[in-house]
Amino acid sequence: MLFEDRQKNRKTGPTLVGFNASQYEHQNTVCPTHPESSDRILKIKEALTKTKVLEKCQVLDSFLEIDDADLEVTHEKTMVKELAESEKKTQEEINSQCEKYDSVFMTQNSIKVAKDGVACVRELANRIMMNEASNGFAIIRPPGHHADAKSPCGFCIFNNVAQAAEEAFFNGAERILIIDLDAHHGHGTQRIFYEDKRVMYFSIHRYEYGLYWPHLPESNFDYIGAGAGVGFNANLPLNETGCTDSDYLSILFHVLLPLATQFDPHFVIVSAGFDSLLGDPLGGMCLTPDGYSHFIYHLKALAQGRMLVVLEGGYNHQVSAVAVTKCVKVLLGHSPYPVNLDAPPKESTVTSCINLVTVLRHHWNCFDYFPSRTSLRLAQWPIVNSKVEFKYDPSSRPADTGEIHQDKLDSVELLKSDILPSEEMETIIYFNEGDDAHHDLEEEDRHPEKPARTRRILKTLRESGVLVKCIEKNSERSATDEEIRMVHTKKMLEHLKETESMKDEELMEEAENEFNSIYLTRDTLKVARKAAGTVLQSVDDIFKKGAGQRNALVIVRPPGHHASASKSSGFCIFNNVAVAAKYAQRRHRVKRVLILDWDVHHGNGTQEIFYEDSNVMYMSIHRHEKGNFYPVGEPKDYFDVGEGDGEGMSVNIPFSGASMGDSEYQMAFQRVILPIAYQFNPELVLISAGFDAAVDDPLGDYRVTPETFALITYQLSSLAAGRVITVLEGGYNLTSISNSALAVCEVLQNRSMLRRLQEEKEHFGTIKSKLESSSIKTIREVCAVQQKYWNILQGFQIIIGSVTDSKFINKNGKPNASKSKSKGKAATDPIPSSNDGKRTYRTRQQRRSERASTVDDVMAKIENLKL
Repeated sequence: MLFEDRQKNRKTGPTLVGFNASQYEHQNTVCPTHPESSDRILKIKEALTKTKVLEKCQVLDSFLEIDDADLEVTHEKTMVKELAESEKKTQEEINSQCEKYDSVFMTQNSIKVAKDGVACVRELANRIMMNEASNGFAIIRPPGHHADAKSPCGFCIFNNVAQAAEEAFFNGAERILIIDLDAHHGHGTQRIFYEDKRVMYFSIHRYEYGLYWPHLPESNFDYIGAGAGVGFNANLPLNETGCTDSDYLSILFHVLLPLATQFDPHFVIVSAGFDSLLGDPLGGMCLTPDGYSHFIYHLKALAQGRMLVVLEGGYNHQVSAVAVTKCVKVLLGHSPYPVNLDAPPKESTVTSCINLVTVLRHHWNCFDYFPSRTSLRLAQWPIVNSKVEFKYDPSSRPADTGEIHQDKLDSVELLKSDILPSEEMETIIYFNEGDDAHHDLEEEDRHPEKPARTRRILKTLRESGVLVKCIEKNSERSATDEEIRMVHTKKMLEHLKETESMKDEELMEEAENEFNSIYLTRDTLKVARKAAGTVLQSVDDIFKKGAGQRNALVIVRPPGHHASASKSSGFCIFNNVAVAAKYAQRRHRVKRVLILDWDVHHGNGTQEIFYEDSNVMYMSIHRHEKGNFYPVGEPKDYFDVGEGDGEGMSVNIPFSGASMGDSEYQMAFQRVILPIAYQFNPELVLISAGFDAAVDDPLGDYRVTPETFALITYQLSSLAAGRVITVLEGGYNLTSISNSALAVCEVLQNRSMLRRLQEEKEHFGTIKSKLESSSIKTIREVCAVQQKYWNILQGFQIIIGSVTDSKFINKNGKPNASKSKSKGKAATDPIPSSNDGKRTYRTRQQRRSERASTVDDVMAKIENLKL
């Protein structure tokens, strides 16, 4: 099957975990307490087994052997030959050979072990690309990202991730994203792909202006690729130790996710070095195991979930084992556990982000959010200039990486919650039969808010087959007076009760004179009670004691987000989501609730109810048109942020001036919604899911695709340990709301983003439908106001200045044409190939056939000898 067909037929499969069983044979004979030892793998395996995570995976530990021809796809023949000779040397000769490398140790069996590691990553990459698996984690050693085309380096012999990338290319991938989270820069990987635009290499590493190993100028932010690969190499150098989850996740939201989304890879490889974790004796950083798992979660949304995580460094064995366990759980579909981002990112981290954006913004328009002083001057926004600094003194004494005693290191224990429960992850779909009793008495079929909305959604879900793996509940629960009055006034409720005994003519007159955009029947109150009650039932089910990780899609009507405390309006009777938020606080002691409203109309009722509440955050992305789009005259602009205790708890993203689509919504999530939501750290997420921003909606006139609704649902599921309840609001094109609800249901059920984003793109630097300029203006205005309340935004509201002291980037941040093809340590020459510049190697079938022939020849010779 062609890769294009495999993209269309992407389905969930097993999570692969690969081990190279021979890894025990690779050891440091000079320093027995060296941290890069087989104990790393033992600890990881123990943790995966103890938490019952490993039994949920498909474990592989034997693979088709690879040979020199495979290795020579990414490594020069001389290197491969030289290393192979070590298998015939004594240990003393091997130790002497290793002295000419930087931080490398070997035994006679090390090359065999390293080849087994390469065979493992190739096998996993092949199976993932062929849709035989969803994703995988190669728990192997020795690591690989420091090995370049010419030499082993830094505990690494062969470059495992480079080999995995080549396997993915062979199986149809055209663009591969490699993210390197190791505390040390993976300069070997960078060098191999430095002139290759098919690979985006993004590294977050400790640098300290070159004082930290590997002490290379090429690890700095101004090395962005050469030749055809200019703009495809991204280094985020951390110039201070002690960087926390706030630092790493601010990089993810402000730089990595926008860039990775625009690059749109077919395959994602993570160079998973766990020496960036707190307690590591070499890394010096303070990323938590949970924070690390959030990276894996968000990157898994790319490439239809085709992700291979490959173990690199990590020298606190116990902390690394905990982190690996949490990452594998995420690969299996579990949402990560919440992280605390109260501390702001370091100033030096923000500076490094701005530096990298400065040199990449000419290649990727996802960074158009950042204005330059030549294009735009914003009042009160500072101009930030970027300077290239390198402080390493070659005469300084290298750091000692041996003699590390694990029992003296800080540890992080596995929690009871890390153990997989016997209950499976569940998605519950709620609906109400009988909601057709609420309809427009005059124009039942013509009114946009009609019973056919929920019927069509359910029909689409059932026909798709997605409900087979979900729990369907036809809820009979009705919200009581007491529950409704947690939000709405007694007077409002009593008024609605009066409608139960009215005649049709009286109901129509009442709706016209007493309400705004409301129709009524004698059963409206009954149907509205059931709608609110059904959402309350979903809250109870989500927080049910002993249940596994649950989420929910609630398909009810009438909608609710326009209903205020005292008045029904805008097709809404009771505010279903607001009632659910209050109920969760009182019944389940939930401290912080996030309500995300993506209906194209602002949820003025929800905002009003919680405008002075410090425990409920209301976030809305909506069409505004400078206040002239419904609801007209309501406080829904970017400066409407809440009052009293609730100041800063309302976040409005009010778009005006253009028809917004996928790119604008994704920018809003990356720049505003995700960073603020993460710092708020909710215990429950309620989505007011109005699909009237969808393509072809007659009221919204926006162009958001089902795939983007799925993506932002997936992203929100990273919060609150996955406790997400999605509640239907608006949406008036039956096809659009059905397709959008199906996409959302799929991502809730699969816990993976299997769909490809549909917006048409030109890769390698431009998007055909560039971000609407008015949307960029809106996001800047929102961030300028909200940074007062949320420090994860601080420092990013700047004007791009000049770049100084770079060999490759001119003062305006553009590549210096005369030096963009710089060689030396910054870029090695491409490996020669006989296929018009494309690297080639034999297929797995060819290798099997050749080996079979070799075996046959040997057996024939043996038989002749016997004769």
